[in-house]
Amino acid sequence: MYRYIKYLFVLCALSVFVASCSDDTDFSSNPDLRLSFSSDTISFDTLFTETGSPTSSFLAFNRSGSSLKISDVRLGGGSSSPFRVNVDGQHGYDIRDVDVRSKDSIFIFVNVALDRNDDDLPLMVSDSLVFTLESGVVQQVQLVACGRNAERLRGVCFEADTVLSPISYIVYDSLVVAPGASLTLPAGCELYFHAGAGVQVYGSLKALGTKDSPVLFRGDRTDNLFDYLPYDRVPGQWKGITFHAESNSNILNWCDIHSADYGVHIVSGDTTVQRLNLVNSKLCNFSGNALESENATMTVENSLVANAGGNCVKVVGGSVQFVHCTIANFYVWKQRDVALALHNTLQGTVAPLRKALFANCIITGSKNDEIMGYFYELGDTMPNAANYRFVSSLLNTRAAEDDTNFVDIIWDEKDVYPFAKEHFALIDNSVYKYDFHLDSLSTARGIASKEYSQSFSLDLDCMARPIESADAGCYIYTPRP
Repeated sequence: MYRYIKYLFVLCALSVFVASCSDDTDFSSNPDLRLSFSSDTISFDTLFTETGSPTSSFLAFNRSGSSLKISDVRLGGGSSSPFRVNVDGQHGYDIRDVDVRSKDSIFIFVNVALDRNDDDLPLMVSDSLVFTLESGVVQQVQLVACGRNAERLRGVCFEADTVLSPISYIVYDSLVVAPGASLTLPAGCELYFHAGAGVQVYGSLKALGTKDSPVLFRGDRTDNLFDYLPYDRVPGQWKGITFHAESNSNILNWCDIHSADYGVHIVSGDTTVQRLNLVNSKLCNFSGNALESENATMTVENSLVANAGGNCVKVVGGSVQFVHCTIANFYVWKQRDVALALHNTLQGTVAPLRKALFANCIITGSKNDEIMGYFYELGDTMPNAANYRFVSSLLNTRAAEDDTNFVDIIWDEKDVYPFAKEHFALIDNSVYKYDFHLDSLSTARGIASKEYSQSFSLDLDCMARPIESADAGCYIYTPRP
C-alpha cells in the first residue's frame, strides 16, 4: 500500500512540474494582453550638452497569466536618437525577441547624450521607446530630455583681472583667483562644481547678481539620490569658497550658494580692511560651517544662512556686522553644532572679538540653545576681547536679564508657541525642503529697529520693507498660498 502512495506522490509532482513548464512557455498572442510600465515618461532635466546623463530605469510588467513575447523594442529616432537603451541585458537601437514570463517583469535602462546647440537657450529633445508584442500590439514609453550648454573650466587660475560671461560653467579641480587679480561674476553666471572642486581666492572675487539673475554656486549633479531627493538638496556635493589671507574687498551680492562641504570661509588676514561684503544672498545646506570668519572685517546684510552640520555662522575674532539676516539651523544629516558660535581665540592664539553686532535678525533652530560664546579671559593686556551685541532680534538662546549686550530681544523659547520651525512657512526634514519665509504667527514680526531698517528698504524678495515696525530677518511676512 505504501508503495502505491509513493508512486502516486511522484506522479502528482511530475504533473505539477510539466504543467508549470507548459505555462512558462505558453506565449500568448492575445491582443487583449498588454504590458504595464512603472512609468510612462522618462525625463532628464537640466543636463549639460556634451556630457552623458545618469542612467534612469523603469520596469515593464507582464501581469497576465500567460507569457508574452516582445518581438521588437526600438527607439523611434533610430540610430540618430540621442538616447541609449538596455532592455533586459540587451542594448541597441532595435532589440528583438524579448520574453516576459507570466507575472514577471524586465528592467529597461535609459541614458542620453546631448550635442551642443548653437545658442544659450535650453535644448529640448524627445523620443519614444516602442514595444511591439508578438500579437501586433504596439505600446510606447516617452523619453524627454532638457539640456543646456556649459563651458568647462579645468584647473583654471585667473592671474589678471577677468570678467566671465553670464553663462553656465562646469568647474573641475579648483577655480583659483591669483594674488593681485580680480574675478567678476556678472548676473546670471552659474558655476556647477564637480565633486571636490571649489573656489580659492587669493585676489578678490566680485559676484554681482540680481534678484532675477543671481550668481549660482552649486554641485554639477542634476540627478536624484532618491525619487523625492535631488542631489542638489544633498550637502557635500562640492568643496566651497575660501578667501585666503591675502584676499580683500570681496563682494557677494545676490548669490545662491548651497549644498557644499562648507559655504564661505575667510582665513585670518588683515583686520584693518574690509574682507567681505555679503548682501542679498542665500547660503544653505552644508556639511560643515556655512559661513566662517577668522580675524576678519565683514558685513552680512539682508541674507539667509541656514542648515549646517557645523555652525551656520562661526565668527572667530575680528569685526562683523549682521543686519536683517535669518540664521537658522535645522540640519539633520548628522549631529551638528549651533546656528551661531562666537570665539575670541584661534587655534590657541588670541583672536579678539572687536565687534559682533546682530541687529534685526532671527537666530534660531531645533536645539534649545542656538547661540554659543566661547570666550576666554585674555587679561589686562587684551581688553575688550569679547564685544557682542544683539538688537531688536528673535533669539533662541539664554541670557541673564541684566545683560546689556541684549537689547529689545524676543526670546525663542521651547515651551512657548511659536518655537523654532513654527516661525517659518515650511521646515520638512523628511524630504529636506525648507522655506524660511515667516509664518503669520511668528513673534519676529514687527520687532525690527528703525535705526537699522531704514537702510534696507527691500527684503530678500525685493518686497518693500516698512521703516517703522518692520519684521526681523531677511524676509518680511507676506501671505502665501
